[in-house]
Amino acid sequence: MAPSADPADPVGLDLSVLDKVVGSDAARFRKYALLFIQSIEDVLRQVDDALAASDLGALAAMGHRAKSTSLNIGAVGFSGQCLQLETAAKNGDATLATGIARGLRPAYEDIRQAIGRRLGN
Repeated sequence: MAPSADPADPVGLDLSVLDKVVGSDAARFRKYALLFIQSIEDVLRQVDDALAASDLGALAAMGHRAKSTSLNIGAVGFSGQCLQLETAAKNGDATLATGIARGLRPAYEDIRQAIGRRLGN
C-alpha cells in the first residue's frame, strides 16, 4: 500500500518515507534525495525527447521508471501522475499522455524545492 501524502502539503510529498529508510542519518538522507533528483531529471529529459518524437512507448517506460522512484522517497502525488502517464501511454491515448507528461516538470520542481528546503539549500 502506498504511503499517504500529508494533506497540508500541496505537492503530495511525505519525506518521512525516506526518513524511515535512512533513519537519523542526515548524510544518507541527502544522498538518496539527490539521487532521486538526478534520476527524475534524467527521466524528464527522456520525457521531453519522447514528446518531441510522439513516442508513447518511451512515455510509458518513463512513467513506469519514475513511479517507483518517487514512491521510495514519499512523492506520492508525483508517483500517481507517473502511473497515469504510464497507463495513458500504454492505452494509446496520446492526448492524455501528452497532457500528463507536460505536467510532470512543474510538479517535480515543487518536489525539488521542498527537498531543497529540507536539505537547507
